[in-house]
Amino acid sequence: MSILEADITNQLPKEDKTADYRAENFKLFSSLNQTCIVIDDDPTGNQTVYDIPLLTTWDIKTLANEFEKKTPAFFLLTNSRSLSASQSKELYTHIAQNILKASKIAKRDFTIISRSDSTLRGHFFEIETLQLGIGNNKAVTMVIPVMFEGGRVTVNDTHYLKSDGILTPVNATPFSKDHTFGYKNANLKKWIEEKTNGKVDANGVYSISIEDIRVKDVNRLAGMISGIPSGAHCIVNALNYNDLDKVASALLLAQSQGKSIVYRTSSSFVPSYIGLVPRGLLSVDKIIDNNNTNGGLTIVGSYVPKSSAQLKHALTHYSDDTVVEVDVSKVISNQSESYLKELNRLIDQKLIQGKDIIVFTSRKLVTGKDTVSNINIAKQVSNALVYLVHNLKSRPKYLLAKGGITSNDLALKGLGMKKSKVLGQIEAGIPVWEMGAETKFPKLLYIVFPGNVGNERTLLHIINKLN
Repeated sequence: MSILEADITNQLPKEDKTADYRAENFKLFSSLNQTCIVIDDDPTGNQTVYDIPLLTTWDIKTLANEFEKKTPAFFLLTNSRSLSASQSKELYTHIAQNILKASKIAKRDFTIISRSDSTLRGHFFEIETLQLGIGNNKAVTMVIPVMFEGGRVTVNDTHYLKSDGILTPVNATPFSKDHTFGYKNANLKKWIEEKTNGKVDANGVYSISIEDIRVKDVNRLAGMISGIPSGAHCIVNALNYNDLDKVASALLLAQSQGKSIVYRTSSSFVPSYIGLVPRGLLSVDKIIDNNNTNGGLTIVGSYVPKSSAQLKHALTHYSDDTVVEVDVSKVISNQSESYLKELNRLIDQKLIQGKDIIVFTSRKLVTGKDTVSNINIAKQVSNALVYLVHNLKSRPKYLLAKGGITSNDLALKGLGMKKSKVLGQIEAGIPVWEMGAETKFPKLLYIVFPGNVGNERTLLHIINKLN
């Protein structure tokens, strides 16, 4: 049942807004002398940071190089949300083993954050797989899915989606009905029990409440965290960055005192944890290439209702000759190759004419008989979009990719990205990358627009900004 945010906040202790926890976190994190590795199950988790490397390869040499450079934090983009459970386990085991070997080569320690979806979709076991792979199954697992830029908050151990002052439990939103990663519980203790198939009992999950955060000082919070038994799970409640920054201070202090912790979080936790100073939105006129007279390219692959609503609103402002619909039924047919070649020719022609193009997959959801077949259909659709980008002959003024799996595959397979840098955000929760020298279009402005961020006008607003 939805509730008013005011009804909740009026019952809570007032927060102390005078302390600069973010600056303190930077000092605490730096004093650990470790590298924070954020292993991201799709490419949207960098939506709250800037000037941080994004890697799509995780061989020992690449990881050891980042350790040897003493890189404070970097992301590994795995896109494991698009993989089956067995494929994801195999991948995360491999990544963990490589991290451990690279750490020993470079003689540098690390902290693991498994970044996942703020609406609770995705494989939950990945953090356990990482723990086992690095030989640290006694670490406490902190579960922190808040993402304020998208209105995701946790209070009284329940995870909510906030919109216009209304808090709706996430199990009452379309995200909980995801055809691959659906769930029943918004209470995070019960959700962990659900996602572990009962292996973790909800009654054994610890919790740091908002009352704890606002009433106790950082030292008392750190003591509370240090007292959590090895191998246990603990959830963190937070309504805003002030709450999150303070509990991050306590977590860092507990770690500095020897407590072993791994993290399964959404994207808001990363800047709090590493003490990244907040920065405003990017100024488009300072990053756009005005010497490129070609049109810009927007590709929408995400099927979540919010994406479809944003697409519908944007399409009302496009002329018919700048709209390209990718028919999914044709993509999964045996005429796919010839169909995609014709679409490629059409897109190139329009870009060269300086027209801004929007390409989107047909909105009728095509599903299979089970989870595996659903994932396979999604891969076919994603591969079709990759084909369109990989075979572009003209460099677009920018490329905006809508959807986590879509943006990952277009960057890696379509553009050939191995490493890039997140420049910042064009709107809250929407990062901009600068493509690396190895890519099809070096230094291309690449906008990663998560499927579940913004309101129905945000997509068009960004497109207008870019133009």
